[in-house]
Amino acid sequence: MASLENLTQLLLSSLEDVARLVSLLDTTMQHLPAPAFELSLEGAIWYLNQAASEAIGVAPQQAVGTRLTTYVTDSLMTQRRIDALPQRSTPQSWPDAWRRGGDTQPCRLTGFALPRALSPDRPRLIVWSEPPANRPPDPTADDRSPPLIPTDRLLCGQDLDPLRHKLGLGVNRLCEMLAISAVTWYAWRRQSTTPIPSRTTALHLRLLDALPELVQLGAQPADLQEALRTHRGLDVTFTELALWMGVERRSGYTWAHGNPASDQVQALTRTLLRVLFEKPRETWDQYRELVAQQARLEQVDLATMKSWTATVPDASPSPTPTPSIPHQKPARRIARNKPAQSPPRKSTTQAAKKDASPTPPPRKKPR
Repeated sequence: MASLENLTQLLLSSLEDVARLVSLLDTTMQHLPAPAFELSLEGAIWYLNQAASEAIGVAPQQAVGTRLTTYVTDSLMTQRRIDALPQRSTPQSWPDAWRRGGDTQPCRLTGFALPRALSPDRPRLIVWSEPPANRPPDPTADDRSPPLIPTDRLLCGQDLDPLRHKLGLGVNRLCEMLAISAVTWYAWRRQSTTPIPSRTTALHLRLLDALPELVQLGAQPADLQEALRTHRGLDVTFTELALWMGVERRSGYTWAHGNPASDQVQALTRTLLRVLFEKPRETWDQYRELVAQQARLEQVDLATMKSWTATVPDASPSPTPTPSIPHQKPARRIARNKPAQSPPRKSTTQAAKKDASPTPPPRKKPR
């Protein structure tokens, strides 16, 4: 029978082998020529190699924390496959396609859940991509569709909507990218044959027309929630996140059901993701202090009221309330300065007549 000391040595040797396997897995993912991702159990990207960054057209610093389904065409089916990986003991494969601007690139995704024994404190998924057997050749710059904006004239108001539809963006989202207001956009669009007055915006639009893949997809609060969990160890609910982003808790309920956030919230989410990925850890605490400062300026107690609309109660002493008098039936009013009237006294003669018995009339004597 094996001794306890031998079993302990065998266990330690096994743990060392596990550590070497995990290190080998990380090295293989890094140098793999095909796209490879490390995901959370929910599908958020924790790591991607250079080939994966090129496949989705997003820099690694910007992709970390976002969901893999953001960059594929059949996001619903891919999310279902990702959710089922922890229940399977063997790798699973399924077809999909990378989405880059207006183009798609077919691929075949394969994923498996890393056993919890290898990483008990951080369960994760490994997903990589391989081109399908009948994959068409990669598009080159010569095969790219010609720009929508004519090259022989200035950019005019009539070019704005066709370009927006090509990029697949709403008016508010595109105005946010161009740093212009929606009022300015509609004013330019009404003057269909007039060149837009901003040369900088015209150059920006022509660049997006030539290279649609430069358009960055919007980040959702779910991406920020996952990044806080993985990079800061904070388990934040959607309702708490909504308050931190300056909106009411009911917005968090809609995010939890998969509804997209507003354009303003998405813009703040992208900036906060950069805070988590590119700035020191204390930068997030600095943002939390900015939220608290805004609440103080608006006289809002977020910690207690859980709302941006409920004001802080006034701390000044309130006047002592007058004790209420229970409702009583009003008494008869007695006229002042007048003595109370007593019942009229009867005269002695009248009282005697009333008390005396009536005297019968005298009888007449017969004659």
